[in-house]
Amino acid sequence: MLSRERRSSRGVALRRLTAAAAGLVACLAAGVAPAQSGKGDYIGRWSVAGEVGYAIPNTDTYGDVLTWRGGVGYSPLPQFEIDLELGRFAPAVTQPDPDGVPTHDIASGQLEAWPVCVTLRYFLPLQAEMASFVLLAGAGYYFIDYTMDDEPRAAFAAGGEGLPDQIVKDAWGFHAVAGLEYALTGWLSLTAEARYVFLAPAVSGTAGDGYQLGGSLDLNTWLFTGGIKVAF
Repeated sequence: MLSRERRSSRGVALRRLTAAAAGLVACLAAGVAPAQSGKGDYIGRWSVAGEVGYAIPNTDTYGDVLTWRGGVGYSPLPQFEIDLELGRFAPAVTQPDPDGVPTHDIASGQLEAWPVCVTLRYFLPLQAEMASFVLLAGAGYYFIDYTMDDEPRAAFAAGGEGLPDQIVKDAWGFHAVAGLEYALTGWLSLTAEARYVFLAPAVSGTAGDGYQLGGSLDLNTWLFTGGIKVAF
């Protein structure tokens, strides 16, 4: 009888120990879940990210074009992240006239924008998913190059107006909207984002005596991108 009681008590103790161990594992799993679920709890952690996608300018004068962006981020507080980003998009300028001579801003050609931006992200966890909805806003400086096409340049020269001198200046821009981050592991996530860029660079220049350029361009642009993010 004594032996059976001892065996019974040992069985009870073993079952209790097993239950306690299972509970501890569950607690540990719950504790690491935020870091594995892309929920923005990367306090004190760095990250690198890269995205590619499509840029869609606000007006038909500027064509849709591929875009890319890369950045380095740091999380100073839970659910917040600050990123330093570098990107590029280069929309073509298309004027309605066959020779591409402008009616109000710049002649047909090619614009190239290189934004250097700071972006603040706020993560809103999606409770049932390994993901977070992301609100974002930021500002940056856009280095801009403009090259006029050969057709409008020749048209200006043929009209006796001399060679055109048209310049699009670098400018500050602002962006906002939202994205989604979905974690594959504790350090690797998939990202998707839509941001609207408010950008109005100044333009200046002449095309002989008959044409004077001034004012600013409406380069407001939607950027739709997707990519990966690595936290460490």
